[in-house]
Amino acid sequence: MTSSQPTAAALAAATPEGRDRWIDFLRAFSIGAVVFGHWLVAVVVWEGGSVEGFNALERIPGFWPLTWLLQVMPLFFFVGGFSNLVSLRASRRRGEGYAGFLQGRFVRLMRPTIAFLAPAVVVVAVLDALNVADDFVFPVANLITGPLWFLGVYMIVIALTPPMAALHDRFGVIVPAVCVAIAIAVDVLRFGFDVSAVGFVNYPIVWLLAHQWGFLYADRRLRPAHGRFLAPLGLAVTAVLVALGPYPNSMVGLATDEFSNMDPPTLPIVALTIWEIGLALLLRAPVARWLERRRPWTAVVAINGVIMTAFLWHLTVMVLAIGILFPLGFPQPEVGTGSWWLWRPVWIACLLVLLSGFVALLGGVERSGLKRRTGAPPHPVSALLAVIGAVATLWGVLGFAIGGLHQVFSPTGDTLIVLQLNPFQNVIHIAWGVTLMAVADSPHRHRAAVGSVVVAAALAIAGPVLRSGSVTNVLALNLEADVLHAALAVVAAAAIAVGWSRRTEVGTV
Repeated sequence: MTSSQPTAAALAAATPEGRDRWIDFLRAFSIGAVVFGHWLVAVVVWEGGSVEGFNALERIPGFWPLTWLLQVMPLFFFVGGFSNLVSLRASRRRGEGYAGFLQGRFVRLMRPTIAFLAPAVVVVAVLDALNVADDFVFPVANLITGPLWFLGVYMIVIALTPPMAALHDRFGVIVPAVCVAIAIAVDVLRFGFDVSAVGFVNYPIVWLLAHQWGFLYADRRLRPAHGRFLAPLGLAVTAVLVALGPYPNSMVGLATDEFSNMDPPTLPIVALTIWEIGLALLLRAPVARWLERRRPWTAVVAINGVIMTAFLWHLTVMVLAIGILFPLGFPQPEVGTGSWWLWRPVWIACLLVLLSGFVALLGGVERSGLKRRTGAPPHPVSALLAVIGAVATLWGVLGFAIGGLHQVFSPTGDTLIVLQLNPFQNVIHIAWGVTLMAVADSPHRHRAAVGSVVVAAALAIAGPVLRSGSVTNVLALNLEADVLHAALAVVAAAAIAVGWSRRTEVGTV
C-alpha cells in the first residue's frame, strides 16, 4: 500500500522559483537546535531506581556562552513573522476573513499537538488511577509537556498577526521600536522598582518584536546587508547587559541563577534577538547558495514536513530512552568529564533513532493537514467564533504547558496567571476550541455559535456548583475561570445576534 502524500524529494523538485529557501532552513535549524540542545544539556542520573535530573550548564563552568548561539527561539519567531504575514496576505487575496486565516495557521500546529496529547493523557490517567510509580510518572508527565509553552506563545502571536500587520503597514519600523521601548520600561519597573508582576508583559512583547522583524524582512525593508551592523550591535548590547545589569549570563533558565532570562523574557533576550537575526542575515547568501543543491534542500523540506512532531515528542523520547537504556547499564559518567563528552554523541544518536521511529509513525498526521474551506468570504459571526476558538485552544494548550498531565481530575490543579485548571479542563477547552476553528467559516457557523453559548454557560455555571462541596471539583474551576467562561458565553451570544441580524437584513432585501 502506497501513501498518497508526495515525498520530500518530489516536493523539493516542485519548489517554486521565488521561494525563500533560507527562511525554510531557519525554521528547521531553530527547532532542530532546540531539540539537540535539550538532548545535550539535559542530564538524568538513574540510581537505585530513582531519577535525578539537572542541566549540564549548572555543572560545567564557562559553558554558558553556548546559550548565546543555541537559544534560537528568536529565530523561530522571526521566521514565523515572515510566514504569517505572507499567509495573511494570501488569505486576503482569496477573499477570506480572520477565521479563514486563523484556521489555516492553527491547523498545522494542532493536528500533531492532539496526536501527542491524546495518548499521553490516556496513559497518565490510567497510571494515575492505578497509583503506579507516582514518584516517576508525575515528574515525567510535567517534563514532556514543556514544549507546549512555546507552542502556546506562538499561537498567541499568530492570533495577533492581523492587527500587528495593520500596524506594520502603517508605521513600519516604528512598531518594533515601540516593542523595544516597552520591554525596557518593563525591566526598569521589574528590577528598578521591584514590580515583579509586570515582567509577564514581556512574554508577548518580546516575541512580537521578533515577529515584527519577520514582517520587515517579508517586505524587504530588512535586508541581508543590515546584518553587518545588527549582529555586532546585538552582541555588544547583550554583553553589556549581562556584565553591568542584574541579568544572568545564560540565555536559558538554570537552577543556579536567581532568575531566568527567558521566564519571562528580559532585555538580554531582546538584544539576543537582534544579534541572532543579524548573524542569520550575514549568513543568508552562502546558505541560500548551498540550498540550491538538491540534497540539502530535500533534507530541509523533509525536516519541515515533520518539524512539530519531532519537537513535541523529543522529550518523551528522552524519557523512554532513560527507561530502556539506563536499567541496562548505559554509562553515566560524571558531567563535564572527558568520558561524559565521549558518550554524549552516542546518547544523542540513540535518541535520534528513537525519535525517527516516532516521526515515521506519526509524521503523516502533520503532513496530511486538514481539508478546509478556502475562499470563504469574511463574516462577523466567523470572526467572533474564531476569537472564542483561539481563546479556548490557547487556554488548554497553555494549561498543559503549565500543569503537565498528572492528576487529571485534581480539584486544585495548577494556576495559569489567575485561572485554576487541570488536564480534564484542558481537554475540554482544546476540543471546544479546535471544533470552533473547524466550523467557524463554514455554513454551520450559526449552530456553532449556539453550541458555544451552551458550552461556555455550562462551564460558568459548573464552577460554583463544583465548588459548593456537594461534589468533587473535577474541573478545578475557580471564580476567575467562571468569569472568563461567562465572557465567552456573551461573545457567543453576540455572534448569534449578529448572525440573526444579517439573516433579517438578507430576508428584508
